[in-house]
Amino acid sequence: MSGVTLTPSARPVSQRTLEIRRILDARYSLSLFEQWQRGDPAWWDSSRNEVGRGIHGRAMREQRRLESASDGELDAELDAI
Repeated sequence: MSGVTLTPSARPVSQRTLEIRRILDARYSLSLFEQWQRGDPAWWDSSRNEVGRGIHGRAMREQRRLESASDGELDAELDAI
């Protein structure tokens, strides 16, 4: 993910990573934004995509927050999607 250290957890890191990704895809369609970013970098960086970059930025901040969340907090986030 982003290189942030995950909170000590009973869950394997790979499981937490997948769960966090599931939350981010449900809330922000992160995979779609990353596909656009890779597929057309000129468009991604253009002024026409200001909103898309903003949403992506919010998703990255949420990713960092979720990486430091406890297992209980992560479970609550998963239940909410």
